[in-house]
Amino acid sequence: MSDIAFNSALGAAQSDASQQQVSSNLGASSDAPSSTDTSGTVNGTPTSTTSSTHSSMADTFLTLFVAEVQNQDPTSPTDPTAYIDQLSSMAQVAMGEEMSVQMNTNAILLSNLQVMSLGNMVGDTIMVQATSMDVSDSEIQGRITLDDAAASVTLHFTDEAGADYSVELGTQSPGTVDFDINPADYGIPPGNYEVSVVTDTGESEVPIEVQGVVNDVRIPLNGDSPVLNVTGVGEVPFTMISQFGSTDSDASKA
Repeated sequence: MSDIAFNSALGAAQSDASQQQVSSNLGASSDAPSSTDTSGTVNGTPTSTTSSTHSSMADTFLTLFVAEVQNQDPTSPTDPTAYIDQLSSMAQVAMGEEMSVQMNTNAILLSNLQVMSLGNMVGDTIMVQATSMDVSDSEIQGRITLDDAAASVTLHFTDEAGADYSVELGTQSPGTVDFDINPADYGIPPGNYEVSVVTDTGESEVPIEVQGVVNDVRIPLNGDSPVLNVTGVGEVPFTMISQFGSTDSDASKA
């Protein structure tokens, strides 16, 4: 499209828009007492304006498109393929917006289903990855996962004061190592502890999983991921779940 044709089209579109705005203002003034603002929120949730925005964009495009056709230079008409390209581009934009809205809707639906599913877990036994534990008089069941064989594997419990309590797990092969610990047997008093694993091979950040019962599920008000309150562990993000159900009954006694 030539610059002259585009400028003429834009001017015509702006003129039409100005006339529509004047008419709209006059109509709004006469109907002011009965006007209703439909924007805002419903029960604290913002209302969707996607449809109106999409409609406004389509109307603006069609106005410009018609004005462009009407004001093209008769001596140098625009190539028809240019119009087809413009219509195709507008269709692609509209399709992209619709897909974005649909994806957002699906994400909200999945999030709601996820929360409902987590709520049904209250009272269930699960295993979660943990780096800290709330030790009580109850036994602690869990497992660690080793990358390499080790002649000496030690589970450490360190309280806030720095006191360290160790539990020897002995010689272990690569893979998962189950443990079942009675804190009283190792003189570990109730309290909150950081837990870690030390091996003679120097393996670092050995993952620790602990078994517990889901006491409740908390939904943070700031929109963060739901948090599970698990017996013997405390609050952990639901993404830290590593197993549903209890460990094997033949877990080795530490």
